[in-house]
Amino acid sequence: MPPPRRRPAADQPPLVHSWLLDGRRDGPLPDCSDLRSRDFELLLRISDSYQAAGGLDQQLARLGAVSAQSGLTYWSFSDRRRQLLVLDSLAVDNLEHRQRRADFSAAELRSGAELFYLQTDNRSSKPVAFGMMMLRASAQSVTVRMENLADVHMFGLLVMAPRDMQMVLTLRQQAPGLCTYRSLTGVRRLRLSSHDQHRLSNLSRSMAMFDHMAGRYSPVERYR
Repeated sequence: MPPPRRRPAADQPPLVHSWLLDGRRDGPLPDCSDLRSRDFELLLRISDSYQAAGGLDQQLARLGAVSAQSGLTYWSFSDRRRQLLVLDSLAVDNLEHRQRRADFSAAELRSGAELFYLQTDNRSSKPVAFGMMMLRASAQSVTVRMENLADVHMFGLLVMAPRDMQMVLTLRQQAPGLCTYRSLTGVRRLRLSSHDQHRLSNLSRSMAMFDHMAGRYSPVERYR
């Protein structure tokens, strides 16, 4: 049965669809044109809407406030409880000197320049550099791509090479006080664990971003 096309109402859980290169596929492959490449072993799409005070630029500023992601939690499928995901998150001026700077404003994101930030999460052995760039922007809709710009290691083993993980996020002002959300996450290579373990782990991480933007906790266990 093909997945439903309509986004759920703002008070309903998100729609989540998964595609594994050699495994589960929830309907036809999605449009990957905004991802940097189409060579992926895992794709995850999350669609929903949520109540949002203020206009689209306020939501864009929330996305650019990367320091607010420090302390972000996610649902652990293995432990079946919420755990700390992001230990620290900060904006930096560039990748050479990595001088801490203020969070990114909506205007900076709308400029189309690539902006850089560092995150330490429960998987990485050290802070990982990420890039954030606006792909398209209008008065009613914005599309932003985020991707890792450095290796991610765990216990000395390579988990992700640069740009192995990309997320394209589209926010649309559907009506006053209502924002629609659509993310597509692609992972190029699945290392160390089973493909379905990667699916669940990245699903939880992608959902954590939605929950951060929507200001709520979604029931993730239902997507196992």
